Amino acid sequence: MIQKTHTKIIHSTIENCYKTPIYGDVRKIMTGYLILPASEGVMDDKSWANPMGKRIVIAFGKPLCTEQIVEREENMYWKYELVNFQQSSFFFTNKVTAEIKVSKIKSNKCEVSTTYSFYSNGIISKFICFLFVHMLWSGLQKKGLNNIKKLAENNEPYFYPR
Repeated sequence: MIQKTHTKIIHSTIENCYKTPIYGDVRKIMTGYLILPASEGVMDDKSWANPMGKRIVIAFGKPLCTEQIVEREENMYWKYELVNFQQSSFFFTNKVTAEIKVSKIKSNKCEVSTTYSFYSNGIISKFICFLFVHMLWSGLQKKGLNNIKKLAENNEPYFYPR
């Protein structure tokens, strides 16, 4: 497993800091980094943001993987997985687990932490995964967290639930 964590202080309510990463529009959060393109959105997302909700992530003009919520604790914690990768460009990983932790520092100020764990099999896949996470994903993750901060602090309307 290759893991990366980033943390950001956000000046907003605990509820807004908790909901923005999952209820927000993924196209406004994952906006690309270096050679990694911006998110093109999702499909089959009727259950998303609910316990055990699912959606299909779109990348490079076609389905990339299934994203499914595994666990949530209201105003504290989200855990979701990216599984069933359908594109060969992600051959080096078979599952990604994402965790979002939110803690209130004081009124209208929270710490939001994102941790992504990439799982792979085989020495070559693990090496490629390590390079991907540390050279590309980490930058995309930081940028996504900065976008979450902007959205939460500007009280952007949620995309979910609909």
